[in-house]
Amino acid sequence: MTTQSREQRRTPPPPLERPTSVLGPALGLGVTLGPSLALDLASASATAAVLLGVRPRSRSLRAALVVASLVPWGWRLVRPWLLNWGADSEEVLRALPGDGLVPNPVAVNTRAITIHARPQDVWPWLVQIGYRRAGWYSYDVLERAAGAGEFVEGHSADHLHPRLQALAVGDIIPMSRWTGMQVAELAPARALVLRSVMEEETPAWGVTTWAFVLEPLGEDRTRLLVRGRTGGDPRRWAARMFGQLIEFPHFVMERKMLLGVKERAERMERFGETTATV
Repeated sequence: MTTQSREQRRTPPPPLERPTSVLGPALGLGVTLGPSLALDLASASATAAVLLGVRPRSRSLRAALVVASLVPWGWRLVRPWLLNWGADSEEVLRALPGDGLVPNPVAVNTRAITIHARPQDVWPWLVQIGYRRAGWYSYDVLERAAGAGEFVEGHSADHLHPRLQALAVGDIIPMSRWTGMQVAELAPARALVLRSVMEEETPAWGVTTWAFVLEPLGEDRTRLLVRGRTGGDPRRWAARMFGQLIEFPHFVMERKMLLGVKERAERMERFGETTATV
């Protein structure tokens, strides 16, 4: 296919909308952060109750208070595994495409999965991700609740869509009606790096990246690594708190996304390409 014909077939992503009220974004933020906030409040309340010597009459309630008060310590133990799910120590420490866009991150996560398919068969599923595109291959009901669940098939796509395959550097992949990430680096069957959409007034430390890297393992297996890097001013405690609140829900959704990509690519490897007709 020539460059000209490919450009003719490209479907530009829909433009991002400016919220007409705070209700929609606030609802999405509530759905995203709600579980973490509820857990933090329950843990803080339980810790305070234990320290103050509160002893409920119910034995089960006393046990629940103790367990809830231990959540912060459990989180410290679980957090490294959660941030680097599926990745080994070498992959966590290795430099990946897109790292240079956020040279001094305040938060980094690297997750990985092995897929029994070639990189060129995994790549098309990554290229078409996005809101009002093929979706995120994750928990659609949660995406819809957060305002990010409108997809071309009505759910995370089970088919490849040719009109969504011609992605280019500079394109914006919508994350929701109001937010998106820009394609910063693109190496077919190798790396897709997204970064937060930059406004003129955005400071250099305000950049966030999301990189998808494919590495061949032999002839018919691929290692998919996904890395997120968040820039930030260490003095801005509110931004850092927001980043930590979103860690758990992001893990839940991204882990499911990796499994969703694996399932679709391996199914295509076994049964042949599943391409949508429109």
